Amino acid sequence: MIVFLYGPDDYRRTAKRRAVVDEFVKKRSNIGLAEFDFENKAAPEEAARFLAARSLFDAPRLAVLANAFELEAKQFARFLGPFLETKDATVLIAEREKPVKALAFLLEKPALAQEFRILEGAEWAAFVKSEAKERGVDLAPPAAQFLANVFHGNTWGLVTELEKIVALADGRGGAIGKDDLGGLGLETAPNYWALMNGLKSYDLRNRLYALESMLALADPPAKIFNILAAQWQEKTPHMAEYDLAVKSGKVDYEEALVDLLVS
Repeated sequence: MIVFLYGPDDYRRTAKRRAVVDEFVKKRSNIGLAEFDFENKAAPEEAARFLAARSLFDAPRLAVLANAFELEAKQFARFLGPFLETKDATVLIAEREKPVKALAFLLEKPALAQEFRILEGAEWAAFVKSEAKERGVDLAPPAAQFLANVFHGNTWGLVTELEKIVALADGRGGAIGKDDLGGLGLETAPNYWALMNGLKSYDLRNRLYALESMLALADPPAKIFNILAAQWQEKTPHMAEYDLAVKSGKVDYEEALVDLLVS
């Protein structure tokens, strides 16, 4: 069996990946679990041996692949072929991007695919409320709407802030109101997606301000680069060149972003 998780929402995609692994360990223990990073050239062969090496008494196996798309697409398709319909070996893949044409079968049955797109509108508002409830935080509607606006589409930022609010809510009665959030400095918190759009501004000063603000939020440059690459279609060829330069060690992601924005 193949489980394919994909989409730009890193938090929800990572959470689902962790849930699949946790469920496997809960049912099967971690004896049949292994992780393989395909940036390591030996990893595909090691993963294939791990999944294929079975005996009558072997427990089911789960291979969790990282950087799976580093392997050439047709080669990866051949690697996955034997595991598409097997029930005693599972391959778990979690990637930001959709698969290329040679790997399009990952989106179709018998593979189990789930997309994690950026949430909008009512879905985003519901996510804010559900994550707060999961942490035992009772948010008044204005507070929930305020957080939804501040962290629009930024699941990592929202969850990090909710963890801070847990301490604020500890031992107090009643719902957390919008005014209660003032002590956390959220009034001046930038809109993440407004800043992301600012990176594409025609004005150089706006582009550099947006990048400086996002880096000040401790957002990893690699994350900023990858989200921007997914959104800035007309820059796709340039982004691919910068990505290659980063992976070949010529520049890092922050240098690539600065060079891209000033060019």
